[in-house]
Amino acid sequence: MSKRDFFRVIFKLFGLYSVTLTVFNYLPTSFSYVAYEFEPIIMLWILSAMALAIGFYVLLIRKTDKVLDWLQIDKGFDDERIEIGNFNGLGIVKLALIIIGGFLIIDYLPSFLNYTYLAFKKEVSPNGLNLMESPGNFGQLDYFQWTLSGLNLILGITILNNYNRIGIWLDKKNNVG
Repeated sequence: MSKRDFFRVIFKLFGLYSVTLTVFNYLPTSFSYVAYEFEPIIMLWILSAMALAIGFYVLLIRKTDKVLDWLQIDKGFDDERIEIGNFNGLGIVKLALIIIGGFLIIDYLPSFLNYTYLAFKKEVSPNGLNLMESPGNFGQLDYFQWTLSGLNLILGITILNNYNRIGIWLDKKNNVG
């Protein structure tokens, strides 16, 4: 595998991870703000941030070679090839999927457990939640964020359980186009 191929795979996987976080975290959170209180400035801010994010992902996923040419990140190495042994492009994709699934679980497991605890406390406690005791959003039960963290946990577990199939599918898509 050449250094350019390695950086191409890394950039595409970072773009895929960023898209996953945007779709399952940024979009629902942003639209929940709009659902609570509609203001044109907030909607304009969300749409401009989305346009910027989509442009960034198009650069990372679709125009990877142009980004590599501009950054010249594959230049200046003594050797053009990376000797990894049996670690081919499919192996790198599988490793990246394992890392992405692990990050999703690590990122969202604490908030999911926190919201689960708060829901349990709300059901068990005769007085409900005493929201004045805890500062910030840590002590408040937010069903939307609870659902969002649960969905991200399910996505992370699904990626970890099916990394082989997803990796073969991504590698097949990469070889075709």
